[in-house]
Amino acid sequence: MPCFSRVDVVDIRVDSKGLACPMPVIKLKKALTQNPEQKSVFLLALTDEGGLKDIPAFCQQQKLDWVLLQETPFIEFKVWRMS
Repeated sequence: MPCFSRVDVVDIRVDSKGLACPMPVIKLKKALTQNPEQKSVFLLALTDEGGLKDIPAFCQQQKLDWVLLQETPFIEFKVWRMS
């Protein structure tokens, strides 16, 4: 994964805890659409374990970079647009 200079920065938080897939993907997509700034960094929190596969697949499809931050007590991804 490429080096990311704003790794400690979060611009938009997307809370999808308690929602089943595909809702975390849908909420992330909506946040991306509402915040088109190239340098926006999204923190996505979810509890559905399907997101461990769905979020990386969505990011790859949309040409987004991502990192899995944690899996317990909930799943958390940081997502940003590729430079």
